[in-house]
Amino acid sequence: MSNNWHIDQSPARRSTQDIVVLGAGIAGCTTAAALTQRGFNVRLIDRHPLAGCEASGNPQAIVYPKLSPREDLLPRFNLSAMQFASRYYKPFWEQGLGEQCGVIVVPESDKIKSDFEIIGQRFKDQPDFVQLLNNKALCKFSGINLQASLGLYFSQLGWLPPAAICQQLLSLHQIPLIKADIQRIEYIDHRWQLFGTDKQPCLTTETLVIANAFGCRQFQQTDFLPVSQLRGQVSQIPTNTAISALKTVICGQGYITPQQHGLHSIGATYNKGLFTTAVRTEDHQTNLDQICSTDAGIANAIGAQTLTDLSGRANYRCTTKDYLPIVGAVPDLTQMIKDYGSLRHNAKANIEAGGSYLPNLYINCGMGSRGLSYAPLSAEILASELAGETAILDEDLRLALHPARFMIRDLKKKRL
Repeated sequence: MSNNWHIDQSPARRSTQDIVVLGAGIAGCTTAAALTQRGFNVRLIDRHPLAGCEASGNPQAIVYPKLSPREDLLPRFNLSAMQFASRYYKPFWEQGLGEQCGVIVVPESDKIKSDFEIIGQRFKDQPDFVQLLNNKALCKFSGINLQASLGLYFSQLGWLPPAAICQQLLSLHQIPLIKADIQRIEYIDHRWQLFGTDKQPCLTTETLVIANAFGCRQFQQTDFLPVSQLRGQVSQIPTNTAISALKTVICGQGYITPQQHGLHSIGATYNKGLFTTAVRTEDHQTNLDQICSTDAGIANAIGAQTLTDLSGRANYRCTTKDYLPIVGAVPDLTQMIKDYGSLRHNAKANIEAGGSYLPNLYINCGMGSRGLSYAPLSAEILASELAGETAILDEDLRLALHPARFMIRDLKKKRL
């Protein structure tokens, strides 16, 4: 029983189509584009002068496939997001941004190998989406001599340069980017005021979408969200005669991309509790170890590498406890706890009250290492709701992404 906590019992009316989106990474730019396509007047604000300067700044990011033989919420969303993303990015690939080269996933264990066999059977009638390949076919499609006995091949996926995608979206939809470092937001006289580093309001808007990843924690209105900042470093290795033959992205314990400008991207580390964007030699080693452990054929093709010759980039992912993004209206935490407090005593209590939400405040964040894969669908979900369109996801899946889900779970588990 979900009750009606996701339904705003007294929604604030909007008198204008003006919206500010805070954050110009892939989440913010896809959101701004989706809103603009629906007739909203969107302004984008970021602390950098160009879009895609932080977590979206890696040179080669993957539309990463993650399927499961189970029908749980996470794999269902992964499937929907991946299929949507492959269609969304096709025009960019056709322009020569990145490459729709296909993605091969090789199993990391016997258990995952068994899962792949089930997945291959489940999708056997959708070869254009995914195929279960034997070793001979893996070697043919990848271009190198892989050792894996089987793997999944996604022909419609590939890699992209996220910053270029972000900047293209703004140019295509004529969305202005305003440079400002927003430190605080307040709701005054039916409008959201955004305050910069000088503590003065630099922008006001009736409707605000927060899409600045872990930056949402600095605002009193969204600091309850259980997001984490997780460092990731990508390394770039020089190509050689053997590995230059690689035609697809390959994923397993690590990933490797086809070469671009003589370099292959490999990665990425997961450094919890480490807060530096400086590139570290030990993380280059971790990335090399992971990709070489993915398949002996990759290790043979890469050959010996000198760590000090490698380049790379590090930044932060915004992750959630359940690995699903946070998309939707921001709850009024105090009022929601008051209205739904009886869940502490009876997790199955039927509460007639609807939810209480802050007026015209929304959020889209928490995509972890799947930003490129999740952002287009998450943006579409949010924009369609703001436009009053019919829901595009099943209700249980939509609630699994809702910003209020954590509060409801915590009440049921007596954490609040």
